[in-house]
Amino acid sequence: MRTVIACASLRPELTALEPGRFGVEVRFLNQDLHRTPDRLPKKIQEEVDRAGADGPVVLGYGLCSGGVAGVRAPACGLAVPRVHDCIALFLGSRGAYDREFSGHPGTYYLTPGWVEVGQDPLSYMERDYVPRMGREAAEEGLREELLHYTRIALVQTGTGDEEALRRRALENARFLGKEYVEIRGTGRYFDKILAGPYDPEDFLLVPPGETVRQTPFLKGGPAAGTS
Repeated sequence: MRTVIACASLRPELTALEPGRFGVEVRFLNQDLHRTPDRLPKKIQEEVDRAGADGPVVLGYGLCSGGVAGVRAPACGLAVPRVHDCIALFLGSRGAYDREFSGHPGTYYLTPGWVEVGQDPLSYMERDYVPRMGREAAEEGLREELLHYTRIALVQTGTGDEEALRRRALENARFLGKEYVEIRGTGRYFDKILAGPYDPEDFLLVPPGETVRQTPFLKGGPAAGTS
């Protein structure tokens, strides 16, 4: 059975595709690891080393602030989406993300998985900031933190309760004084993560024993190295 190791932010979309139909086991890692990208490679490596895969182990991560750099491929090889972060996965391609970023660089994206586990700004303010700082300072701090964003964009992927997601995303936009937009996502990349093909345009193919480098994400260079 092939193994996919993915951020839990992808859980709604990957689960909806019924991975078992493709002979795939998906192992989800906690989304909070994004806040400590220096810890992410170790956690991913532990799961890669545990995987008993018939084909390449596949990651449900992009570069993620360098969080996949240094991960060493197992004997069956490693496939990594060739994207900077997971938003490109929800939008279906690097090109779609680049077009969105070019037109609206100040966009804060929300997805069903992020809202579901309380990683939208209002939720993490209530959970992390208010207990430490008090409400007034927490609200001021959150607004200052996201000052340079101009939009809150909800990527609707057809999973979860779309109306509930919309209400929560709108609540965030109104509190922060940002424009609210919705973007229709696509399952294209998620299909490929589960079923392939793992073509070089969309995936870095890391040979057995070699490690993921940042270079191909930044410049289109080699996918891997031996150190």
